[in-house]
Amino acid sequence: MDVFWSPHANSLLDEIVVGIAEALSVDDALRWEADFRDTAERTGDFPFSGAIVPVECFATIPEEADRLRQVFCGPYRIVYEPIGDEIHILAIRHSRMLVTTTDTFWN
Repeated sequence: MDVFWSPHANSLLDEIVVGIAEALSVDDALRWEADFRDTAERTGDFPFSGAIVPVECFATIPEEADRLRQVFCGPYRIVYEPIGDEIHILAIRHSRMLVTTTDTFWN
């Protein structure tokens, strides 16, 4: 399956990578970005291997919440949705953060 990143997910990824670069180093940030992209890309091979996002992880439970799946890359949750023969990466959030409404649809 082809994997596509929403503009929102790309924006969150950029924020995380910049934060890592500032806190640690550019090399660390580049490694994390590669890990995020590799983890997301693997969802295309095994689209239903990621667990359904538990309802307690949402700030507000969206309609049809069971359509949303998650995989982890270190302490980060990658939220995605399999749609037909595509995977839509919707958000990346630290696992201690709740998934927001804007993280649950393509935007």
